[in-house]
Amino acid sequence: MPVVAVFGSSTMRESDPFWAPVEQLGAGLAKAGLSVMSGGYNGAMAAVSRGAREAGGHVVGVTVEMFEKRGPANEWVHERVHTSDIYERLRHLVTHADAFVAVNGSVGTLTELFLTWMLLSVSARPRAPFVLMGPHWRAWLEAHRSPELVPERLFEFVEVADTPEDAVRAVVAGLGLPAAGNGRRGEAR
Repeated sequence: MPVVAVFGSSTMRESDPFWAPVEQLGAGLAKAGLSVMSGGYNGAMAAVSRGAREAGGHVVGVTVEMFEKRGPANEWVHERVHTSDIYERLRHLVTHADAFVAVNGSVGTLTELFLTWMLLSVSARPRAPFVLMGPHWRAWLEAHRSPELVPERLFEFVEVADTPEDAVRAVVAGLGLPAAGNGRRGEAR
Protein backbone atom coordinates (compact mmCIF):
# COMPACT_ATOMS: atom_id res chain seq x y z
CA MET A 1 0.00 0.00 0.00
CA PRO A 2 1.58 3.33 -1.03
CA VAL A 3 2.29 5.80 1.77
CA VAL A 4 1.61 9.54 1.51
CA ALA A 5 3.51 11.85 3.87
CA VAL A 6 1.48 14.92 4.83
CA PHE A 7 3.29 17.97 6.20
CA GLY A 8 1.44 20.70 8.10
CA SER A 9 1.08 22.94 11.12
CA SER A 10 1.18 21.50 14.63
CA THR A 11 -0.81 24.47 15.95
CA MET A 12 -3.85 24.18 13.65
CA ARG A 13 -7.08 23.80 15.66
CA GLU A 14 -10.35 22.13 14.75
CA SER A 15 -12.00 25.58 14.74
CA ASP A 16 -9.54 26.89 12.10
CA PRO A 17 -10.81 27.10 8.51
CA PHE A 18 -7.91 24.91 7.32
CA TRP A 19 -8.78 21.94 9.57
CA ALA A 20 -11.73 20.53 7.60
CA PRO A 21 -9.89 20.45 4.24
CA VAL A 22 -6.94 18.63 5.85
CA GLU A 23 -9.29 16.11 7.45
CA GLN A 24 -10.98 15.66 4.03
CA LEU A 25 -7.54 15.11 2.50
CA GLY A 26 -6.89 12.26 4.95
CA ALA A 27 -10.26 10.68 4.18
CA GLY A 28 -9.71 11.00 0.44
CA LEU A 29 -6.27 9.43 0.59
CA ALA A 30 -7.59 6.52 2.66
CA LYS A 31 -10.53 5.97 0.30
CA ALA A 32 -8.01 5.85 -2.55
CA GLY A 33 -6.31 2.93 -0.79
CA LEU A 34 -3.31 4.92 0.46
CA SER A 35 -1.70 4.97 3.90
CA VAL A 36 -1.17 8.35 5.53
CA MET A 37 2.03 9.30 7.37
CA SER A 38 2.60 12.50 9.32
CA GLY A 39 4.55 13.77 12.30
CA GLY A 40 1.89 12.13 14.45
CA TYR A 41 1.13 14.92 16.90
CA ASN A 42 -1.54 17.66 16.90
CA GLY A 43 -2.77 20.24 14.43
CA ALA A 44 -2.75 19.28 10.75
CA MET A 45 -1.17 15.96 11.72
CA ALA A 46 -4.22 15.12 13.84
CA ALA A 47 -6.65 16.38 11.17
CA VAL A 48 -5.18 14.23 8.39
CA SER A 49 -4.84 11.26 10.76
CA ARG A 50 -8.45 11.54 11.88
CA GLY A 51 -9.76 11.81 8.33
CA ALA A 52 -7.74 8.81 7.19
CA ARG A 53 -8.55 6.61 10.21
CA GLU A 54 -12.27 7.37 10.14
CA ALA A 55 -12.30 6.48 6.42
CA GLY A 56 -10.70 3.10 7.18
CA GLY A 57 -7.12 3.97 6.26
CA HIS A 58 -3.82 3.09 7.90
CA VAL A 59 -2.18 5.97 9.79
CA VAL A 60 1.53 6.23 10.64
CA GLY A 61 2.85 8.85 13.07
CA VAL A 62 6.57 9.64 13.04
CA THR A 63 7.26 11.13 16.46
CA VAL A 64 10.50 12.51 17.87
CA GLU A 65 12.05 12.62 21.32
CA MET A 66 12.38 16.43 21.42
CA PHE A 67 8.60 16.88 20.99
CA GLU A 68 7.52 14.28 23.55
CA LYS A 69 6.72 17.04 26.04
CA ARG A 70 3.88 18.05 23.69
CA GLY A 71 2.14 14.82 24.55
CA PRO A 72 1.66 11.43 22.96
CA ALA A 73 0.92 10.72 19.32
CA ASN A 74 -2.61 11.70 18.34
CA GLU A 75 -5.34 9.15 18.99
CA TRP A 76 -5.86 8.28 15.31
CA VAL A 77 -2.34 6.91 14.75
CA HIS A 78 -2.26 3.12 14.16
CA GLU A 79 1.49 2.77 13.88
CA ARG A 80 4.01 4.94 15.71
CA VAL A 81 7.59 5.26 14.52
CA HIS A 82 9.52 7.02 17.28
CA THR A 83 12.79 8.71 16.32
CA SER A 84 15.60 9.93 18.53
CA ASP A 85 16.15 13.30 16.84
CA ILE A 86 14.65 15.65 14.28
CA TYR A 87 17.10 14.56 11.57
CA GLU A 88 16.08 10.93 11.89
CA ARG A 89 12.43 11.99 11.81
CA LEU A 90 12.93 14.03 8.64
CA ARG A 91 14.89 11.18 7.07
CA HIS A 92 12.10 8.73 7.80
CA LEU A 93 9.39 11.03 6.43
CA VAL A 94 11.18 11.75 3.16
CA THR A 95 12.53 8.25 2.50
CA HIS A 96 9.56 6.08 3.53
CA ALA A 97 6.87 7.92 1.57
CA ASP A 98 5.74 7.27 -1.98
CA ALA A 99 4.11 10.71 -2.32
CA PHE A 100 3.92 13.99 -0.42
CA VAL A 101 1.33 16.65 0.34
CA ALA A 102 2.07 19.91 2.18
CA VAL A 103 -0.76 21.89 3.75
CA ASN A 104 -0.69 25.10 5.81
CA GLY A 105 2.20 25.27 8.22
CA SER A 106 5.09 27.21 9.67
CA VAL A 107 8.85 26.71 9.61
CA GLY A 108 8.67 22.98 10.42
CA THR A 109 6.39 22.45 7.43
CA LEU A 110 8.67 24.57 5.27
CA THR A 111 11.67 22.54 6.40
CA GLU A 112 9.91 19.33 5.32
CA LEU A 113 8.78 20.97 2.08
CA PHE A 114 12.20 22.28 1.09
CA LEU A 115 14.01 19.08 2.05
CA THR A 116 11.58 16.98 0.01
CA TRP A 117 11.73 19.34 -2.96
CA MET A 118 15.53 19.38 -2.91
CA LEU A 119 15.86 15.59 -2.63
CA LEU A 120 13.42 15.09 -5.50
CA SER A 121 15.16 17.68 -7.68
CA VAL A 122 18.62 16.12 -7.32
CA SER A 123 17.37 12.52 -7.63
CA ALA A 124 18.46 11.74 -4.07
CA ARG A 125 15.27 9.73 -3.72
CA PRO A 126 12.95 8.16 -6.30
CA ARG A 127 10.61 10.47 -8.20
CA ALA A 128 7.33 10.99 -6.33
CA PRO A 129 4.23 13.18 -6.53
CA PHE A 130 4.67 16.32 -4.42
CA VAL A 131 1.52 18.40 -3.98
CA LEU A 132 1.03 21.69 -2.15
CA MET A 133 -2.63 21.83 -1.10
CA GLY A 134 -4.34 25.21 -1.15
CA PRO A 135 -4.47 28.10 -3.62
CA HIS A 136 -2.20 30.24 -1.38
CA TRP A 137 0.77 28.10 -2.52
CA ARG A 138 0.57 29.59 -6.06
CA ALA A 139 1.66 33.04 -4.82
CA TRP A 140 4.27 31.43 -2.58
CA LEU A 141 5.79 29.57 -5.53
CA GLU A 142 5.66 32.69 -7.69
CA ALA A 143 7.57 34.62 -5.04
CA HIS A 144 10.35 32.07 -5.34
CA ARG A 145 10.43 32.47 -9.13
CA SER A 146 10.65 36.26 -9.04
CA PRO A 147 14.28 36.64 -8.02
CA GLU A 148 15.17 33.84 -10.44
CA LEU A 149 17.15 32.09 -7.75
CA VAL A 150 15.17 28.87 -8.13
CA PRO A 151 15.69 27.59 -11.68
CA GLU A 152 12.46 27.08 -13.62
CA ARG A 153 13.18 23.38 -14.18
CA LEU A 154 12.85 22.74 -10.42
CA PHE A 155 9.16 23.68 -10.49
CA GLU A 156 8.40 20.47 -12.38
CA PHE A 157 8.85 18.57 -9.10
CA VAL A 158 5.97 20.29 -7.29
CA GLU A 159 2.35 21.07 -8.12
CA VAL A 160 -0.50 22.97 -6.49
CA ALA A 161 -3.93 21.50 -5.81
CA ASP A 162 -6.66 23.89 -4.69
CA THR A 163 -8.85 21.35 -2.90
CA PRO A 164 -8.47 18.06 -1.03
CA GLU A 165 -10.12 16.27 -3.95
CA ASP A 166 -7.63 17.82 -6.39
CA ALA A 167 -4.75 16.84 -4.12
CA VAL A 168 -5.92 13.21 -3.93
CA ARG A 169 -6.36 13.10 -7.72
CA ALA A 170 -2.85 14.50 -8.22
CA VAL A 171 -1.32 11.94 -5.86
CA VAL A 172 -3.23 9.03 -7.42
CA ALA A 173 -2.25 10.15 -10.94
CA GLY A 174 1.36 10.77 -9.91
CA LEU A 175 1.60 7.29 -8.44
CA GLY A 176 0.21 5.83 -11.66
CA LEU A 177 -2.78 4.30 -9.90
CA PRO A 178 -6.02 3.72 -11.83
CA ALA A 179 -8.37 6.70 -11.98
CA ALA A 180 -11.57 6.93 -9.99
CA GLY A 181 -14.74 5.38 -11.18
CA ASN A 182 -14.79 1.61 -11.00
CA GLY A 183 -14.76 1.35 -7.19
CA ARG A 184 -11.84 -1.05 -6.70
CA ARG A 185 -9.59 -0.63 -3.68
CA GLY A 186 -6.51 1.42 -4.51
CA GLU A 187 -8.40 3.88 -6.64
CA ALA A 188 -9.61 7.39 -5.93
CA ARG A 189 -13.35 7.63 -5.39
